Amino acid sequence: MISPSTFRNASIVLSFLFLCSSGASAQSKTPQKTYMYLIYHKLNPGLTIQDALPVEREWKKVNQAAVDEGKLEGWYMTVKQFTSNPNQTEYDYVTRIVTHEMAIKGASPEAMARIYGDSVQQKMADLQRRDRNTAPVVKIEIWEINDGTYAPKFAPDGTQLMVIDRIRRRNPGADYEGTVGQLKRLSEERIKRNNLLGWDFSSLIIPNGSEKGYEFSIAQYVSNLGAVANPVLADTPNPVMPAPAYKQLRNQTAQVFDFVRQEVYRFMEYTTKPAN
Repeated sequence: MISPSTFRNASIVLSFLFLCSSGASAQSKTPQKTYMYLIYHKLNPGLTIQDALPVEREWKKVNQAAVDEGKLEGWYMTVKQFTSNPNQTEYDYVTRIVTHEMAIKGASPEAMARIYGDSVQQKMADLQRRDRNTAPVVKIEIWEINDGTYAPKFAPDGTQLMVIDRIRRRNPGADYEGTVGQLKRLSEERIKRNNLLGWDFSSLIIPNGSEKGYEFSIAQYVSNLGAVANPVLADTPNPVMPAPAYKQLRNQTAQVFDFVRQEVYRFMEYTTKPAN
């Protein structure tokens, strides 16, 4: 069994950085697969997000070295704001790893030495100890990013909130690609109207079983929740989609997918990609 510490020793990344930067090459013959590791953290009793920030900022420094070397695509710390999960305290924030392989590659020994000098092992052991004492890992999931669309200048510092829908097919084995395609096209139009910063669709890879309750995930990246409340700008003279058509799409989506859980996260810390 792979232990949570194995993932924490590697870098933590968020997939949409890659998807955004690769948008111009969407017509490539063989799109590169992207895997997203979600690492769920629960704060120890009496601690707050402010207590976790120094630890995660240290991980950010380590992860940035891996990003700079092209080993990883980026790193995010996302803090839960709302959840439909009946167990409200199951976890408090999520860090994310994204890689193009089902294996995580951290920064090189040379890069780590530039950060910590001759004390790499000591510093990393101390960081892992602080991690466990602050917000231990309570759950890990691995997802594959199947599709996405993003604003031309989409970047983490311009993304305030991420709205996540965990979903499953109402009829196992039923075709869903047509519905997902329509949702993507709607998202593309919303992006053109500055009502959405990004959208993606993912499938759960590990651990995947009926007891999970969900098998796919839809993410919307927005600057405020108003974009979720009014996704087609229905109260404007030129809506993104006519109200009857949007209602029909919603009904069709509800017939295909059961929305098992919804959560809203705020971005706190993240790495940046080196300039080209």
